This record gives sequence, C-alpha cells and structure tokens, in this order.
Amino acid sequence: MTETLPAHRAEPAEALRRTGVVAVLRADTPEHLLPAAGTLADAGLVCLELTLTTPGALDALERLRKDLGDAADLGMGSVRSVEEARRSLDAGAGFLVSPGFRADVVAVARQAGVPVYPAGLTPTELAAAWDAGATAVKLFPASTVGPAHLKAFTDPYPDVRVMPSGGIGVDDVGTWIRAGALAVGLGGALSGDALAGGDLGALADRARRALDAVAEARS
Repeated sequence: MTETLPAHRAEPAEALRRTGVVAVLRADTPEHLLPAAGTLADAGLVCLELTLTTPGALDALERLRKDLGDAADLGMGSVRSVEEARRSLDAGAGFLVSPGFRADVVAVARQAGVPVYPAGLTPTELAAAWDAGATAVKLFPASTVGPAHLKAFTDPYPDVRVMPSGGIGVDDVGTWIRAGALAVGLGGALSGDALAGGDLGALADRARRALDAVAEARS
C-alpha cells in the first residue's frame, strides 16, 4: 500500500521568512517577558516564542497578543501534547513548537491552519516530522551537531525546511543560514539577563546583530 502524505502544510509566516530569527523566551517567571518581548519587537526581531515551561506563559501570551497585535508573530514552544497544543491555540498562539515529534500535535496545528515546528535530530526523525505535515522541522538540540549536520541532511532532502534551535550563539547565526536553515531559534544567548530584569538595551543590540547576520548571510 502506498502511504498518503499530507496534502497541505501551513506556510511559515512572512515575518519568519523575512527575518530568519525566532527569539525563544524561556524564563523562570513571567514578570519580565512583556518588556523583553516589546524590546525585541521594537528592534525588528518580531518572531517570538514563549514556552510552556515558563509559569504563566499562556496568560503572558494573551497579554502580548493584546499589546503587540499584528506587530509580532507570537507562538508557543515546549508543546508536548494535544491538550497543550489546544490550550496554546486558544491563548492566541500563531505557531506551535515542540521539543520532539508528536504526530497528533502536528495534526492539531494543521487542522487549525497554523504553522507547526516539531523537533528531531536524526535524518529519520526530521523526515518523519516533515512527512507528517510540519511547516518546518526544528533541528534540536542544534549545538550538539553543528551546521555540517544540517548541510548533510538537506543534500538528500532539499525540499525539507529546517529551523535549528538549542544552544546557538548570536555569532553562529550566519553560519547556520549559509548551511541552509530557513531560520534560527535563539534562546539564552539572545535573551541574556533580560528575562531576569537585566539590560534591555543590550538585548536590543543582540537582536540587531542576529538580524544583521541573517541579512549578510543571505546576500
């Protein structure tokens, strides 16, 4: 029997295609999420991923949706179940990101018509997530394998969109883009101390450096 692959997958948001960077905002408390998110959006880094590992993340997402409106592409990460996917969508998530691959989570996102980025590390895992209808596959944790791993994977899978994330530094962004990444997820290296009440000016500077690195790598 021939396997029937999904006929449709949600396309990446225009903001993601344009900027090539997703800010992964993982915090111990939600207190500083809003000012950090606003700083990033003002700097032009408008693809923002909150995570369910942050207490109160769903409430923070709803607040950010009201505050930033269409100025930012807001999504939820660390989505590990159908229930979490549905709660995130109800809170206004414009995309979903998972630390692993769950076909049922991908199905929920596809039914809702929103982009979904399940994770994998090996070629088998990445290909399975793509065949299930992922918008792009999240290479995670990317820092454990490096850009050469991405290049080796996309040689036989040129149609698969890949978004590496996990342990990537701001200075590494250009290398990943040149290796074929659709976009790069940046966590602690981007946020620094901003999610604990630290320097928002430094956060804005790092955001602009990351965006400039994408633009240079694509030129």
